[in-house]
Amino acid sequence: MRKKSGVLAGILIIGLCAGCGQRENAAQEQETVGVLDEADGSDEAEAGDAGTDGGNDTADAAGGQAVTMQESEETAPSAEEEPDETGLDIPENGRRLTSEELEAYTEWVQDRSNYGFLLSDWENPAQIDLYQVFYSGAGIAREGTEEEKQAHLARWNQPEIYTDFWAMDKADVDALLVDRTGLTYDELVMKGSEGMEDWYYAETDSFCAEIGDTNYCPFVCTGGVINEEGTVVTLQCDGDDWVRTCEVEVIIISEPWGIVGNHITEGMVLDSFHMDGES
Repeated sequence: MRKKSGVLAGILIIGLCAGCGQRENAAQEQETVGVLDEADGSDEAEAGDAGTDGGNDTADAAGGQAVTMQESEETAPSAEEEPDETGLDIPENGRRLTSEELEAYTEWVQDRSNYGFLLSDWENPAQIDLYQVFYSGAGIAREGTEEEKQAHLARWNQPEIYTDFWAMDKADVDALLVDRTGLTYDELVMKGSEGMEDWYYAETDSFCAEIGDTNYCPFVCTGGVINEEGTVVTLQCDGDDWVRTCEVEVIIISEPWGIVGNHITEGMVLDSFHMDGES
């Protein structure tokens, strides 16, 4: 019972204080209105004075407006400080790529030796899906020899070649991987990369496959930024349903350009990745 009485007393005190505050606010509003009325009357009485005063007031107002606009322009961020239209952050003292540059990078990404690196999500080379990189031959495939064809037919116990058949010399595979990632095939496998053992034939030291170009993805660079030194470019690329959107980081110090990593932000490949239990 005491607790309830104390609560009621507290409520009454708060209510009285609130009422006092309301009365004080109302009184202050009345005083303010009176002051404004007196000011208005004074202004009307002085309105008939020399027109020069009115002109000075107009000039002062215009001057104040000009200062405000100037301050606004000085505090507004420059175009270089704003984020890229695609959402890419512009590096400090860097810039966004021009439309002409994006067209050139699109042509580079679409090359058979490059687009396969954008078909898997990776931040270190050991995470690259090598099967995706070389599925279409990566621009280094050649026609398989009769020895390679017979070795392939024997391994898969089939009577003939049913589709396109190509071969890649391991030396050429190594050269391409070194150009793009700095590591050879064996070095990638040692670091944990899944090797293309199904395709490798030790007797010919080559990779052979009976496939086509069904994994080709027509990537288009829709945005990009470059760092201050002009050495690293980050590209946003739009592809197809498998990789709808990705961001690839490219080192352009010298040719051939290297690829630092690829981050897929949207695409069926992400669903496949998680369904495989590798999230």
